[in-house]
Amino acid sequence: MNPIFGISGDTLVTGLPLVPAFMGIYLVFVIRSDFDLTVEASFTLGGAVSSVLLQHAVPVAVAMIAGVLLAGLAGLCTTLLHIGLRIPVILAGLVMATGLYSVNLHIMGQPTISLLGYPTLFSRFQTLSLMRYDLVTSLITAAVLSVVLALVGIFLLSDIGLALRCAGVNGSFARSQGVNTHLTTALALCSANALAGLSGALAVQQQGFADVDMGTGVLLAGIGAVLLGQFLLRPSGSNVLKAIVSVIVGTLVYRLVLAIALRVGLQATDLNAVTALILVACFALRRSSDALRKARTRRVFRSERDIVAEDDLRAVSSRRSC
Repeated sequence: MNPIFGISGDTLVTGLPLVPAFMGIYLVFVIRSDFDLTVEASFTLGGAVSSVLLQHAVPVAVAMIAGVLLAGLAGLCTTLLHIGLRIPVILAGLVMATGLYSVNLHIMGQPTISLLGYPTLFSRFQTLSLMRYDLVTSLITAAVLSVVLALVGIFLLSDIGLALRCAGVNGSFARSQGVNTHLTTALALCSANALAGLSGALAVQQQGFADVDMGTGVLLAGIGAVLLGQFLLRPSGSNVLKAIVSVIVGTLVYRLVLAIALRVGLQATDLNAVTALILVACFALRRSSDALRKARTRRVFRSERDIVAEDDLRAVSSRRSC
């Protein structure tokens, strides 16, 4: 197989299922400027619930919806900890992620369960060649994502979504305008975790098994992908479509880097280090681009000030000559 086709296939097959989770991380990290560790456990929860239900001959759509709903419920529990007990979101997420590890293990009954031989979203295409299988599964996943991301876009463009974005920028101003910031917090956390659960449900069907540790590192990977997408496309806060596209692009570029790293000889155990380097690079690029933008703004301001000063001097000189 052509290495380029192989890398492209790996990028799409492993990257597309992560897009919903990273979109959820965008809702919390960018819009709310916060971190929710619950998404790592919700990713596993969505995959675990879907896998167990699929093993019991539950229809694929029902199994995936159940995983999404329970993952969203995990986000609601994080919201209750945050609002009811005034625990910071990052700490409430850590508490939920720790507790959900045991919950996920009880749901699965063992650390790893296989979906080999069970009907899944992609099982009917397993007789195809590897290249065709990757293409078909990528197209199916892309179709699911198009529906989900369209719903996310409609939500963000609605009045409630506008209130959510407003509360993320300035909570005090949003409250003064009558926005219920507790409700917007609940919507952000529940939506983020529900999207993470959907990613988990897609991932287990794509890889053919569920593992209790499959959600580890999803938050940091998602932050890195979101920062990559923002650096490449620079979406504004009001351009919802560009923001969604930036998440997709950032996710695929992130998975492309990991696929190339594996192709050049790195071991799978080294991918966490690669993820950490990507995250550090994203923060460094973001900081340097902000510094360059500020320097450019200062130069423009100084040039305009100098022009005004020269005009004032000419005016003074002309008055004196008169």
